[in-house]
Amino acid sequence: MLFSRAATRASAVRAARWACGQTKNGKFMNTDNLKRAHNRIRRAVTGFGRYRKTWQVLGGWAWFVILALGALLSWVLMDWAFFLPAWPLLISFVLVAGLSVWSIVRHLLLPPARRVVAQREALLIESLDEEMDNQLIGCLQLGGEVLAAQAAGASLGYSSTVAIALVDRTAEGLRSRSLRQLLDLATTRRAIAVALAVALGWGSLLKFAPHVLAARIDHLRDAWAQVLDDLFPVTMEVEPGNKAVVRGRPVTLKIHVIGARRDVVRLIRTNIELEKAERKEIVEELTLVDDRTEFTVASADHNFSYEFEYAGRRTPLHRILVADLPEINAINYEMVYPTYTGMPPRTIVGRVPRLYALAGTSVLVSFAATTELHPELCKVEWAGEEPQQITISGRFGHFPFTIDRPGRATIYLTGHYGDGFEMENPLSFGIEVQRDKRPSIRILGSSRDEELIMLAGEAANIGIAWLAEDDFGVTEVNLEYKIDTIDPLLQRPQREGVIPRQFDPPLDRVRGKFQGMFQSLDPRLAPGDRITLSLSAKDNDVETGPQLGRSRTLKIVIVSPDLRGFVDGGVAGFGSDTLAAGLLGELELAKRALNLLVDPEKTIRTEPAREMEKTDVKSRVAQESSPPGSEDAVSNYFDLLSGQ
Repeated sequence: MLFSRAATRASAVRAARWACGQTKNGKFMNTDNLKRAHNRIRRAVTGFGRYRKTWQVLGGWAWFVILALGALLSWVLMDWAFFLPAWPLLISFVLVAGLSVWSIVRHLLLPPARRVVAQREALLIESLDEEMDNQLIGCLQLGGEVLAAQAAGASLGYSSTVAIALVDRTAEGLRSRSLRQLLDLATTRRAIAVALAVALGWGSLLKFAPHVLAARIDHLRDAWAQVLDDLFPVTMEVEPGNKAVVRGRPVTLKIHVIGARRDVVRLIRTNIELEKAERKEIVEELTLVDDRTEFTVASADHNFSYEFEYAGRRTPLHRILVADLPEINAINYEMVYPTYTGMPPRTIVGRVPRLYALAGTSVLVSFAATTELHPELCKVEWAGEEPQQITISGRFGHFPFTIDRPGRATIYLTGHYGDGFEMENPLSFGIEVQRDKRPSIRILGSSRDEELIMLAGEAANIGIAWLAEDDFGVTEVNLEYKIDTIDPLLQRPQREGVIPRQFDPPLDRVRGKFQGMFQSLDPRLAPGDRITLSLSAKDNDVETGPQLGRSRTLKIVIVSPDLRGFVDGGVAGFGSDTLAAGLLGELELAKRALNLLVDPEKTIRTEPAREMEKTDVKSRVAQESSPPGSEDAVSNYFDLLSGQ
């Protein structure tokens, strides 16, 4: 700080008096010498100022290195050693940054910008050296005023001789004095040494551990993002969340960080099938692109949990559950046949392409799958029908059905995780209904002729032997008969009936005989009657209804004893060699008008002459006895011949 003008002049006067007392012979310098002496003093003072400024700049640089770079190095080492949390790390960095900015202004910008002022440097020198008290500042000011006054031809308010003596005395004294030694540079040198140590530390860090600095930069960036995330939280959306997948298939894990301020997300997976002590976290570093990223597990072979970590925050824990598609590895068909068959239940083990069973057979299908099954999504589909629910217990299931018609069943299974775990190859089998065969019955002990000719007495006592067979049992055998006449003119009533035979319990093979079933007929059998009879057998099928088996139809024509060979204009095989058959074999029936009000057509029949061998009939007839009732039989026969 400069002295005031009055103080300066007073100091100059005291310095001049002191200089005059020391001047030899009272002899003073001229103007040129004064100017040279004054410039010498100024150069010495400004040289000191420049020297001092140089050390100030060097000291400023040193203190900048100490305060800015040293504090930053300490911050790096402290974070490397203790890995500071986000908030302390960011706050400490802000303090270091503020200190660095202040140091830049205070120690880098201000020292080089300071100007060297001679008077200020003179005052500093005088303060450092007591012997030069008021000399330098007086010489600079008074010498300058004297030179200015001489150049202008003006007079001073004080004696110029005193000023000249002071300048001369001071200039001579500066020849043997070093002003630079007045400065104490120890502190500056120590600061420079510390700065060099800090620079050496930075050089070593950059040379041997650049990753430490890079990690601190990343940590600082993360801390800044963390602080922003704490102040303005982001939203994380995870896909697919909790999900079950088929073993061996890929699964993609996705995350969307809405408003992300950093580009790194960590995926943490843990195998949850292992014991807790054996579980290890698998960490994947993922890069966000447009706030999104994903990771694909090529083959999901075990259950695992996963979560994403962003800015120290983790998403809720999700699970990927792995299971196999269900397959049937064992299946049984338990068949219970209808009770009427008397057959024991039967079990078929293993897959069958087709089931064969009687109608009414109850079937229980039970199976075991390779994995646990969903209790509601397993079904059986029948062609053209609503799906049938399967009863599920763990990995076992069963369903019943009754065989009533041909069809096809397809089993669809779904794993216990539900949709997406459908059976890859559904099991299918066909249903073939085996119908109960009709029972068979046949008439025994008779020829295969469908028409017999018998006398009334023979027909009344006829015996019909039969044999009935069925695979499961015959419950009833019926003889059905119908009696009519060979000609309506006989005016016989039609009679029919059924003669049953029942069997309890049913038998697979039944043998019997119907005997004398026409003895009690009313009216009794007479010539001209025709009996049509057949046998039927009924089985014990109660599921689809009893079935009937029938024998062949048997016809019996009743004739009289003497004319039994002629029936309906024909001649029976037996009795054809009799004389009556020979005589009457060529007779023809003449049509008879049924309407008696119409005159019948008159015909004249002429027959060619026939040569006949004459035989003594009378003697033969006389020798033979006529069978009783033969006259009536002949009369009835001719009545039949005249009929239609």
